[in-house]
Amino acid sequence: MFHIKCLSCLLSERKCLNLTEYTSTRCLHLHEFSAACSIVDTALEAARSNNATKVTVVNIELGEFTFLIPEQLAFNFEIASKSTIVEGAELRIKNVKGKLLCSDCGFQGESKVDPDIPPQLAVFAPMKCSKCGGSSTTITGGKDFIITNIEAEISESSS
Repeated sequence: MFHIKCLSCLLSERKCLNLTEYTSTRCLHLHEFSAACSIVDTALEAARSNNATKVTVVNIELGEFTFLIPEQLAFNFEIASKSTIVEGAELRIKNVKGKLLCSDCGFQGESKVDPDIPPQLAVFAPMKCSKCGGSSTTITGGKDFIITNIEAEISESSS
């Protein structure tokens, strides 16, 4: 078996978390890099359509059930934005709690995530109801990451 390192681990010379006993040997940071690339691409598209010369801030809402790690997302955003007008932009992350619907007791509300489970492994754990503790739940919120706004410097001249 071999361990595929993600770009952020290669560039930072960090060791990837290897979860061979849980899934495979793929690095979990690929998830954050893909999301960071999507954020940068969207910011570039918005900047182009508004004649922006520099993106300064990108605000996002990050759902708990995206299982994106905010620190890794910010690190990968920095890498993905290199040599673009997004480079150096601040990524502001607002965390959004996950919401569940329990089939057992009918509870609708915030999730109960076991604090002893690392975020990297939470994706494999059943989501438990905050009221009855049952695991017959459906995710109803907190599974998206949404760009809420982008701040940029706009070019004064229009060609």
